[in-house]
Amino acid sequence: MSIKRNFLHNILFILSNILFPIITFSYTSRILGPEGIGKVQFAVSFAQYFVLVAALGIPAYGVREIAKIRGDKNKLNKLFSELITINIITSLVSLIIYAVIIYFFKWFHQDIFFFILGGIIVLSGFSVIDWFFIGIEQFHFLSIRSLIIKGVAIISLFLFIKTPKDLLVYFLITIFSILGSNFWNLFNLNGLVSIQIKKLELKKHLPVLFTLFSTSITISIYTMVDILFLGFQTDNRAVGYYSAAIKITKIAIPLIVSLGTVLIPKITQSIVSKDDDLLQRLTKHSFSFICLLAIPTSFGLFLFAPEIIIVFSGTQFIEAIPTLQLAAPLVFLIGLGSIFGPQLLIPSGNEKSYFISTVFGMITSVILNLILIRIFRDKGAAIATVLGEFIVSITAYYFVRKKMRLNFNWYLVSNAFLSSLVFIPIEIFLKYSISDTPIRLIVAIISCAFIYFTIQLIIFKEIQIREIYLKSLKILKF
Repeated sequence: MSIKRNFLHNILFILSNILFPIITFSYTSRILGPEGIGKVQFAVSFAQYFVLVAALGIPAYGVREIAKIRGDKNKLNKLFSELITINIITSLVSLIIYAVIIYFFKWFHQDIFFFILGGIIVLSGFSVIDWFFIGIEQFHFLSIRSLIIKGVAIISLFLFIKTPKDLLVYFLITIFSILGSNFWNLFNLNGLVSIQIKKLELKKHLPVLFTLFSTSITISIYTMVDILFLGFQTDNRAVGYYSAAIKITKIAIPLIVSLGTVLIPKITQSIVSKDDDLLQRLTKHSFSFICLLAIPTSFGLFLFAPEIIIVFSGTQFIEAIPTLQLAAPLVFLIGLGSIFGPQLLIPSGNEKSYFISTVFGMITSVILNLILIRIFRDKGAAIATVLGEFIVSITAYYFVRKKMRLNFNWYLVSNAFLSSLVFIPIEIFLKYSISDTPIRLIVAIISCAFIYFTIQLIIFKEIQIREIYLKSLKILKF
């Protein structure tokens, strides 16, 4: 399947994941409030931490290895069987550790039922096999599955979440949205791969998996330590404010990194075949795409944070506005990190270098979270998270430059930043001309996007924008 078609399917998949939290959080936050949202988010985050640990680096490793041998059915069956077996074992071990922690630490007993249900998420962690479908480039299945599961979950929220007392129902629907996708993955394996139970070679995967596992641990720490530390050091209200800001920030990230996800199998194949020209072209497209979209998105999140928080979370989350502004750079930083790490270092076999990058980020995030949360609460967590991601990105870039002969056009960053400055007068004008907040936000998004891409097309002559423009004219038969 072509890159363009895979990209479109992946965009559809990502849009469903973007719209789902926008709709659900906007609706439920007004009913359940900061404290209720914080309670659920903490329980889910705590359970998903153990899922990430149990994954043992298999998602990144699986995509790379599946992409290498996808044309050989026997090798594919054997590889998948080995990786899923390892994941089942680690999920069981992870569940035991999870159960011991919530049983012996009394802090969890105040909301023990939520954490017991969270154990279901931990146990089903082995069924998170998106890596297999990405490796064989079955993006159409991922998009259809996501649309249906998310659609059912959204309908359920509107039907059953009516009062603050429906917190447990909200938690159950959240679990359904996770488990539904996971188990559908397993059912869809029929005809694509056959499970083997004999002659499995589990040990040969362990050296690389342990390196990626260590990377997974460090990533999970510096990406989830913010909410966990907030939950332990402050209260559910602070977690709720922070969750509102981070959810909004991270809504855009899957769309920003969507092209890179599609390119990983192609990048892996170009590395295996030693096609340096193809690798440079793929990297150039991915880097341009990130700069083109991530920088104006971060800029817009910072400028229009008041409108975004009010529209998506309600006036009771106004205290989350500065937190969102502080977290806005995450869109660009995570986008860059996705290029240097998952797209380049891991497919090229430099997972140890990526591990070192994540260790630096983890250390930065943990230390700063411990210090800043006590002083600035949710705002301190945002600062710590941004600086942690910055360290990961810059360290991973260092290793890419050291180990791979690739060029990056950093002028694209300045071009995107200069084009985004036009958002400032637009924000000032709209603030005094449109009083209705939702309408002001809609007008802001449309006008900023139109002017930004026009500047990129006419002044900076951005090639990707020009290609999209010409294809649009052809479709419309201008």
